[in-house]
Amino acid sequence: MPNSIKLFCITCVVILMSACNLPPEEGIDTAFINGGIYHADESHSWSEALGVEDGVIVMVGSNDEVNKLIGIKTNIIDLKDKMLMPSFHDGHAHVEYGGRDKINCRIDGRSSPISMRQQLNNCTMSLNLGKDEWLIGGGWELFNFPDGAPTSEMLDEIFGNRPVFLSDAFGHNAWVSSKALELAGINSDTLDPSNGKIIRDSVTGKPSGTLRDSAMNLILEVLPALTTEQRYEALLLGIKEANKYGITAFIEPGVDQPLARLYKNLEDNGDLNARVMLALSPINNLPGSVGSELFDLLADREQYRGQYINPDSVKIYIDGVIETRTSTMLEPYSDGSNFPSFYKQEELELLFQRLDTMKVQIHTHAIGDGAIRNALDAYEYAFLKNGPNNNRHLIVHLQLIDDADQPRFNELGVAANFQCLWCYPDPYIDFAEDVVGVDRVEKFFPVRSLQKAGALLVGGSDWNVSSLNPLEAIETAVRRQDPYAESGPSLGRNEEIDLYTALDMYTRNASYVMRLEDKTGTIEVGKRADLIVLDRNLFEIPVTEISEAKVLLTLMDGREVYNLQ
Repeated sequence: MPNSIKLFCITCVVILMSACNLPPEEGIDTAFINGGIYHADESHSWSEALGVEDGVIVMVGSNDEVNKLIGIKTNIIDLKDKMLMPSFHDGHAHVEYGGRDKINCRIDGRSSPISMRQQLNNCTMSLNLGKDEWLIGGGWELFNFPDGAPTSEMLDEIFGNRPVFLSDAFGHNAWVSSKALELAGINSDTLDPSNGKIIRDSVTGKPSGTLRDSAMNLILEVLPALTTEQRYEALLLGIKEANKYGITAFIEPGVDQPLARLYKNLEDNGDLNARVMLALSPINNLPGSVGSELFDLLADREQYRGQYINPDSVKIYIDGVIETRTSTMLEPYSDGSNFPSFYKQEELELLFQRLDTMKVQIHTHAIGDGAIRNALDAYEYAFLKNGPNNNRHLIVHLQLIDDADQPRFNELGVAANFQCLWCYPDPYIDFAEDVVGVDRVEKFFPVRSLQKAGALLVGGSDWNVSSLNPLEAIETAVRRQDPYAESGPSLGRNEEIDLYTALDMYTRNASYVMRLEDKTGTIEVGKRADLIVLDRNLFEIPVTEISEAKVLLTLMDGREVYNLQ
């Protein structure tokens, strides 16, 4: 650090202490010493010491410099060469749903059918359900069942006449019991809803127990709702889990009015230990609909704004998932089929233009290369009509992107929000190869290609679809291999990124799309002390160990919100 900057940092501390009438002998609140302090700035700077006063970073530099600010009240934390860095930011996390897993039936979908059966039995006992109460949960994986379509038979064997609703890990499919189908009135005569599919027995035509995309809503309409108290508890648990993994800021996608109110209640009660961007969307709005409910929610968003809450975002999703052939593709699936976008293109363009004029960020779910092109075309239409702005739009998931569309992210200023934990040949690859072929699979999640094309890269987990732990995703982005194994096949030729780039995705870049760059995302004097301590320096270990690193301490505004002790 240049001497002029060091002098400025120390001067800032003296001014701050004077302004607070703090006797110099008392010192700053917290001093970190003897560490590898990674700033996550554009220069990839490092320091060995850092000072915090009243939730603000007031000094970054050497041990000698911070020692001058230490007094009798200072909490001195000796890092002992451990790594300190800005806290993580998650660009796409369903935190409330993740919290619900803690109070509902969460099953490990990557276990054997026998193990899943035992887990379901355990849920009945642990949740202490009444005889006719719904069992609600999820986590099963498509690849555990032929054609990704489990039947009601197993659930009926385990639970008898109990209604059961289990969403898959993607959140785009539901596995339900015969009683649940009966209560929802789903039978052989029930038509597939728009943008959804009822899986049926190939011989009898009866619903077999799997519902895809909007067909899930047929059950959701009769599913008993959680109480406000239960949802409050779930959200608290979800945020606590985020803090455990060093996350103090995230975008919650698909927020309806009750959830927005819940977040505001948490903040008003002093229970919100995270900075949250709410990507608003009425949960009852079917994909492809452009009703007044969405715009009513956006018009009322000021009531949800808070110190830690930004409601200036909207969630739009325009296709499903490739593995179940519900994503929109430029070329047909291997069986010759294709899936239309949830919106007609003219409607999508007018919708984006209108939302863009409202100064909100458009947070778009698009997975297939056809859907991604549709989204980019709609953004381009909005920009041509409205002119440039700073709304910081983004597309999330981005499984397959046509080469011709990759430069458009930079040209249009649309951020590329990847879930990097998906960037390896996981068990879904077999599904994908069957439906789109090996050549297209090898082009999945082109993170490095987007970087070379100048796109702003952002990282998100899509929890509770996949793990919330950013370190697992960061390792996967760097290796393009299974983060839970020392070696194995990789996905995508030359799509690996370096560790600096991967960390940027979950710190500085995600902070920018959340409009937090003046407060968080890098370590700088004057920014909020949203910090984490890791048990090892990520740059000094084999890349295969990145996912094994542990967050020891998480601070938000200088307050401890997680401690591994």
